[in-house]
Amino acid sequence: MASMAQAQADDRLEEHDGAADVVAAAAAMQDWLRGKAAEIEQRRSLAPEVVERMVACGLFRITQPRLYGGLGLDPRAAWEATFEIARGCSSTAWILGLSSANVVMIGKFSAEAQRDVFLSGKPTIVSLLTGGVGQDLRAEPVEGGVLLSGRWRYASGIDVATWAGLLVPIPIEGEMVPHVVLVPAEAFAVDQASWNVLGMRGTGSKDIALMRTFVPAHRWMSWQVLQEGGYHPTCPRHGAITDAPLNPINAMSTLAPTLGVASAVAEEFRAIVKAKVSPAAQKALVDDRVAQIEAATSEAILAILRRALLDDADAIIESARAGTVSLIERAAMRTRLAVASRLALQTTQRLFAALGGSVLPSGTRIERLFRDIHAMSSHMLLQPDAIGEPYGRLLLELPLPPTARI
Repeated sequence: MASMAQAQADDRLEEHDGAADVVAAAAAMQDWLRGKAAEIEQRRSLAPEVVERMVACGLFRITQPRLYGGLGLDPRAAWEATFEIARGCSSTAWILGLSSANVVMIGKFSAEAQRDVFLSGKPTIVSLLTGGVGQDLRAEPVEGGVLLSGRWRYASGIDVATWAGLLVPIPIEGEMVPHVVLVPAEAFAVDQASWNVLGMRGTGSKDIALMRTFVPAHRWMSWQVLQEGGYHPTCPRHGAITDAPLNPINAMSTLAPTLGVASAVAEEFRAIVKAKVSPAAQKALVDDRVAQIEAATSEAILAILRRALLDDADAIIESARAGTVSLIERAAMRTRLAVASRLALQTTQRLFAALGGSVLPSGTRIERLFRDIHAMSSHMLLQPDAIGEPYGRLLLELPLPPTARI
């Protein structure tokens, strides 16, 4: 028993060192990414050199299992790296956060599917399409799999992705059962003109289409099983992360870049305040008492929210390691994540208001951040009412509605 405990302690120490390295690599990219942010937004996709550098730094391998060439780190490390990347480029952080969670999901699939994805010789950058974004979906059963076709909206990062996970109803014993199906990104036709939006323009979350394509059965997995923290019978165990439920991790993957961008807003607020003269008071804005208070309170609030996210990231792994993550624990975590998003948005809105017309000129960093933080915080996984109702029902010992997704 003692030797097992020591082995676990050694693994955690090694993981801590690996996490520190990858977070430091992300932080080192900030200034360079800041110079690329306008170009990424104009391209409506990550620039190839950005992807190459992120791949070289191991950022897309943070949550990839060690068994298959990844760093095998817990999601906490991915969120810390995402915070750092977001201070350079919002869209790059969004793709990193989402893909890190999607890689956790693939780590629950069959051993054969994991070999297909992780050992393909390409970086593991995964776009996941759920939430009712599919149209004209057809899954025709054939020997060994299905012939799949359809159209999907909002394929985040599809121009740089190597795989896509699609939520598809598959006929199983006479019933249509939702499954996540893994398909190589190269199989899709991408509508390059489809992503014209207010914020997060550089994510390239475009419409995609798939002609009849064979998908082998080992690359499907029940959506319900995945959400509940289950895994395929042939899945190699990769530690506690194998038992963790996906919905809280997916919500974390959207909150991490949101909080990172909120921190970038606070950072840019301070830079503008230090350089600006108030036309009304005819004095440097940095000497204004209100500006000083806003600088202090915004940083304090955002530090609390970042810490809370990392605490929940640790908690879900510890609960999974201990045996299970209860329904009410998941609901509580999801609600905290959604409320954190709203608090971050409210904090940045105070900063934008304090800057006045400095936010308005297009093409500036603060204007891009204004659009990006509003777009990010509107994601369906960050809506307090949607998750607050089921959490409230659990607290009040009421039955959950059948559509509750916790």
